[in-house]
Amino acid sequence: MAIIEVLPRRLRERIEQLGAIGRDPAGGLTRLPFAPAHVEALQRSAQMMREAGLDAGVDEFGNLIGRRAGRRDAALLAGSHLDTVPQGGIFDGALGVVAAIECAQVLHDAGRPLQHSLVVMAFADEEGHAFGVGTMSSRALVGELGRSRLAQLRDGTGRSVDEYLRARAHGLPAARVPAEVDAYVELHIEQGPVLEQMGRTVAAVESITGILRAPVVIEGRAAHAGTTSMPGRADALVGAADLVLAVRELALAERGRAVGTIGRVHVQPGATNVIPGRVDLTVELRSPEAKVLETLRGAVEDRAHKIAGLHGLKMAWGTWDHSPPVPLDPRVREAVVGAIERCGHPPLTLPSWAGHDAGVLSRYVPAGMIFVVSTGGLSHSPDERTPWDAVETGAQVLLETLLLLDEAPGMNRRLPLAYTTR
Repeated sequence: MAIIEVLPRRLRERIEQLGAIGRDPAGGLTRLPFAPAHVEALQRSAQMMREAGLDAGVDEFGNLIGRRAGRRDAALLAGSHLDTVPQGGIFDGALGVVAAIECAQVLHDAGRPLQHSLVVMAFADEEGHAFGVGTMSSRALVGELGRSRLAQLRDGTGRSVDEYLRARAHGLPAARVPAEVDAYVELHIEQGPVLEQMGRTVAAVESITGILRAPVVIEGRAAHAGTTSMPGRADALVGAADLVLAVRELALAERGRAVGTIGRVHVQPGATNVIPGRVDLTVELRSPEAKVLETLRGAVEDRAHKIAGLHGLKMAWGTWDHSPPVPLDPRVREAVVGAIERCGHPPLTLPSWAGHDAGVLSRYVPAGMIFVVSTGGLSHSPDERTPWDAVETGAQVLLETLLLLDEAPGMNRRLPLAYTTR
């Protein structure tokens, strides 16, 4: 059988086309879910899917789906997400979507049938920036986020997820993910420095980190910055600063087994000559070990209680949003490793310290991931880079993985789809 190869020029052109959508004047890409730039990227990706012989449409949760039929009822799913963080890079998410479309394209152009249906996915909201919930669209797909929650979650404009979904601004036909799935595979940049430090290009992912996020409201007392003595203050920002340092200290104490971040802080009233009376922030904790994650959460909450008492503040915690650590399916990982070797690279497996849609789907169907190198380990940044030869390698490994899985005995699992329409 003739060797089927991805076309590097077409792959690069399509990634660069998406990379021109949502250009931020301050640098990088800002493509928040359901916003105009995201809608444009979704429409362009749908056109790419049609060019690759896929039937393209959007489901009830805003996920773009491209499908070609196979001999089996069960499907192979491949893809990633189209949304970005503010001022993000062109590869995070988009690489996995475009590479999966490229795999479908070369199979279509070669007239190569598969036993499975092939479904290319572009999830609407993976980053969690706009609505505060990571991997929102994949979690909604499988019912982990109910309809009532989608009606409550609102972005900075005040619109709810449900309002955006009902508007269907993309104008694309309705589609559904098939319930019978043999495997889901996601190609992604590493977003870390390990592959580059090892002098390697590509790896199979063995597990995905757990993530805990919670909003925190710290309330003190706003007062005149000149006439209020230092001992008489209840400065909410001082409490927030202590909490930032506490999260760092407690995460460092786990000796490489956890990380902690406070990346969102809003100070009120935000005036130069007024002592801050309120601070809203979000605490995020990550670890690939569930026990470490829970221990760290308890330690952070305990320290926050002490900080509030020390400074005479009120500190209210919202609900922790929990994505537990997940090992990825060993059979899919073996297929990825085999594909890496087919492409002339030595086998390698790594954990992922970032959350991904693969982590959600892996709770229900066999799932795996492919990492390619990130220059300088940078991502979520305008300076995000991945060499184009590594992009080509990743796409070819994805194609070989899909071919190996297509030839393997069926693993046939059911996704608990939360669709309401027929």
